Amino acid sequence: MKSPAKLKTLLLSALFFLCASAFADIKLPAPQMTGGKGIFDALKARSSANLNHFPQNPLSLQELSNLLWAATGLNRDEKGWTTPYGMGKAPYNKIYVASDKGVSLYDWKTHALKEISTKNIKSTVAKQPAVGSAPVILIIVSDDKAMGNVTGQRARDWAHIASGAMSQNIYLAAASMNIGTRYIVNMNNDVISKELKLHENDIPINLMPLGKN
Repeated sequence: MKSPAKLKTLLLSALFFLCASAFADIKLPAPQMTGGKGIFDALKARSSANLNHFPQNPLSLQELSNLLWAATGLNRDEKGWTTPYGMGKAPYNKIYVASDKGVSLYDWKTHALKEISTKNIKSTVAKQPAVGSAPVILIIVSDDKAMGNVTGQRARDWAHIASGAMSQNIYLAAASMNIGTRYIVNMNNDVISKELKLHENDIPINLMPLGKN
């Protein structure tokens, strides 16, 4: 018999996608920090899913929790993340999660999803129409406010370097859980900026569609 905690997690996962991913504000289940493929097995399995045959099955809430934590979650104390950031700063890239029924922002401080919009923007964020078929799309954006006194080209360089580390973490975690993903930079930046209500100096950096076979 499954424990009450396990049953609660399974129920939340089912509701998450059976309700077409209408996030509201959702506290994510604690990320799994053990199990899965070993790092070298994950590196061997790391690949980009074919957009023409992109996996169409949804992720569970637990799997999404694992991926978001892998990308930029706390992994030690109150100031230590899975991704390196310059000058010991807190994460200065944001992750938005787009699904059929809306967009949420990942809050690494509380490991939760904060609803931004109930609008389905999946078909509009990328220039390749196939991207919009993914069950979930992660949108990585620089956070000008979190950059503080780091500005201009230096801020842009730091944001792109951090995004590369975040994307590779997503790739490896996805490979460990047999989830398909792909690094996308051919985006509709104006649409993303408008729909996500980004600050003037926030920069959309890349997309990571997600799905399961």
